[in-house]
Amino acid sequence: MEHRLREEMAEYGRKLVSCGLVQGTWGNISVRLDDKYMLTTPSGLDYMRLSAEDMVKVEIDSLKYEGERKPTSEKGLHAAIYKRRPDAGAVIHTHSKYACVFAAAGKDMPVLDEYRESLGDVIKVAAYGLPGSKKLMNNTAEAVGTSAGAIMANHGMAACGKNLAEAFENCVKIEENGKKVLDRK
Repeated sequence: MEHRLREEMAEYGRKLVSCGLVQGTWGNISVRLDDKYMLTTPSGLDYMRLSAEDMVKVEIDSLKYEGERKPTSEKGLHAAIYKRRPDAGAVIHTHSKYACVFAAAGKDMPVLDEYRESLGDVIKVAAYGLPGSKKLMNNTAEAVGTSAGAIMANHGMAACGKNLAEAFENCVKIEENGKKVLDRK
């Protein structure tokens, strides 16, 4: 099962690039293995070149990791969401265009009727924290709450789901919703 999840992470990394949700090596993906461990994408590797072997196994509580590859610098962000959301099986962090507009403005993203069933009424903006900081981790996990995701002030977005497919769909929906909201203004 772990190897299959590693392969899925590499596949979804390529999907994030092809859908324009990430640029270069910005953004990251994780999946929960169990109550103790998660897999994360490595730091600084091109999504188009990722393989199953590149994924890093990280302990959720201590953030200690196995192997020679360094995990994403946002491993703590993923862990904070898993700690608050026992139902979350995957987390994706992106720097997508329309989510970043809301992130730069520091504004909650209203959710249009067509997305409310899966996203709720609003995608909250988390208070600013430096990348990789405890403040960013805690603020984002709090803003996600029980919803599908959150905007990270001056940073991007984080979305979660019961699995990678759902987390990816939530990223796509948040981005589509943001575009439509801005197009109406």
